[in-house]
Amino acid sequence: MRPGIRLMQKWKWQFVGKMFNLELDKENGEALFFKALVFVFLLRLFLSAWIPLTADEAYFVLWGNNLDYGYYDHPPMVGWLLGVLLFISDATWWLRLPSVLLPIIISYLIFRLLQPRYPQVAAWVALVYLVAPVNIINFLITTDTPLIFFSFISVVFFYRALYESESKRDFLLAGLFLGLAFFSKYFAVFLGITYGFYIILFHRNRTGISGLALILLMVLPFASLNIIWNYNHCWDNILFNLINRTVVTYDFLPSISKYLGMLVFLFSPFLLYFAYKNKDGFKKYFSNNFTHVYLWLATIPLVLFLFLTLRKEIGLHWVFSFYPFAFIAVAGILDVKQWRWTFHFMWIFSALFMSLIFLILIPHPLTVETTYKKIFNRNKKEAVQNLTFGKHPHEVLRHLKPYEKDYAFSTVSYGLSSIASFYSSKYFMVFNH
Repeated sequence: MRPGIRLMQKWKWQFVGKMFNLELDKENGEALFFKALVFVFLLRLFLSAWIPLTADEAYFVLWGNNLDYGYYDHPPMVGWLLGVLLFISDATWWLRLPSVLLPIIISYLIFRLLQPRYPQVAAWVALVYLVAPVNIINFLITTDTPLIFFSFISVVFFYRALYESESKRDFLLAGLFLGLAFFSKYFAVFLGITYGFYIILFHRNRTGISGLALILLMVLPFASLNIIWNYNHCWDNILFNLINRTVVTYDFLPSISKYLGMLVFLFSPFLLYFAYKNKDGFKKYFSNNFTHVYLWLATIPLVLFLFLTLRKEIGLHWVFSFYPFAFIAVAGILDVKQWRWTFHFMWIFSALFMSLIFLILIPHPLTVETTYKKIFNRNKKEAVQNLTFGKHPHEVLRHLKPYEKDYAFSTVSYGLSSIASFYSSKYFMVFNH
């Protein structure tokens, strides 16, 4: 090979290495992590201001404008959070700010938790979590926002109480944040069940049993308030979540296939492959309390959801509050190079996914339905209506302006009514057959 060609190839691979940070950045993962924190924050902030409020978000804003200790389908925490924010502004980016900040905060906490234990990979693990597709695009303010935050903080205190301080205060704090998570969304029950399983399986001593009792003691006031609200409102939460929304799934194979495919999407083929390749490394977790806790707190709920596929299709958001624990659990299994490869796959995959989102949102409203059908090969009428109305609410509401003094307005769904109420400052009822 000619010397000139060899030199060009050398430069080419140096350029590729610099561009993708594969071999030339072994020591600067931490610097990259803090740059990525700023970039992801700005990107999510831009998206939160650009993309219109969704139906569910507008519905929760109505909660914030009508504060109560319970609502029809969920506990009240997101309504309380929005109620505080609404004192300052009802700008879309402002109302979404807690959700915009959430993965920034969680990824930073992952970094701080791992840094003393796995300093070589701590920044890379946090980076992989930070740039995962769901953490780039999920900037909506929903019941999952406080659920994820309070669940994560609860687990931090749960581990501290079991293996570091053995302090009653830390058990009480774990219970307090679990109660706040429960007052955010009922999926917190799965975290409580996971605590119970973990104590019974691995910590059946005085500290573990009494600690579990203290956790339950702190959850009790939140559970009691929820029961009181349900008792005074015809058990609406129970009916909505356990009966109205529960569809028996007899076709088990498609349901479990979707669930397993969802896990591949969430964790990436690279991370799953490297974890399997290094599976012998899991043996050390039986003597490492830190990773042992997070491994089981990630595994137990994911297995429970697997069994639930016998009865119901599992939604993507079901696993969000347990998602960060899996990254912490496998932090020490992958080496630095494997975490870097996983990071680069994640951000490229997220960029492609973002392109898909732009493809949906940029077309003219007349082509929204056509675009939706082409991409998803389905005709979901209400989703198309919400998307079109959410993008151009003022154009629709302008036609109703002449009638607002003489008529009470309504739509055929709570989603459309919530969006209309938010943008018009006039209450829209729901009227359907």
